[in-house]
Amino acid sequence: MSVAVDPVCGMEVQVAPDALTTLLQLSELPNATQPGRHQGVAEGGGERFYFCGRGCLLDFQDEPARFLDAGFQPSGM
Repeated sequence: MSVAVDPVCGMEVQVAPDALTTLLQLSELPNATQPGRHQGVAEGGGERFYFCGRGCLLDFQDEPARFLDAGFQPSGM
């Protein structure tokens, strides 16, 4: 099974059908192509991001640009 990194806290998350995820179309954010940003799993022209818990998912959905900025450092758990 593959692993993704939660872009909010930096935890490793199993890529699984029951994982907490969101799909983001990269064209929606100006910083989506910045080198060094946290990357999700490519899917249908966008990227699917995986989260360790509901709090990280909700934070990301509120401010995806903040968490995808190349200078953002995950808080860790």
